[in-house]
Amino acid sequence: MSDTKMSDTEMLRADLEMTRQHLADTVQQLSRQLNFPRRIKESAAEAAGTAAQRAKQVPAMAKQVPVMAKQVPARAKQVPGQARQHPRATAAIGGAAAIGAGAAAWAVLRHK
Repeated sequence: MSDTKMSDTEMLRADLEMTRQHLADTVQQLSRQLNFPRRIKESAAEAAGTAAQRAKQVPAMAKQVPVMAKQVPARAKQVPGQARQHPRATAAIGGAAAIGAGAAAWAVLRHK
């Protein structure tokens, strides 16, 4: 009978150690999440990297604007039929296109 008590005791100790480890992991995760200065620095570094990558793409994108501008008349002829089929999508795309065209024009004029 002492063998059974020993194994029960060992099982309880193992369970207690697993609970302690789980609690320690949880506390560590919470402290990482509550470390706002570190998280802000990480977010800022990530945003700076993304901005740098996008800035490198602007000249190549600006070169595509004249090519795309030549395609506008042919595509404009397709718009009325598509607009009738999908009015909500047309409104969303129109807004996005206006913003994109404005940004592209600004980028081209800025680099001159």
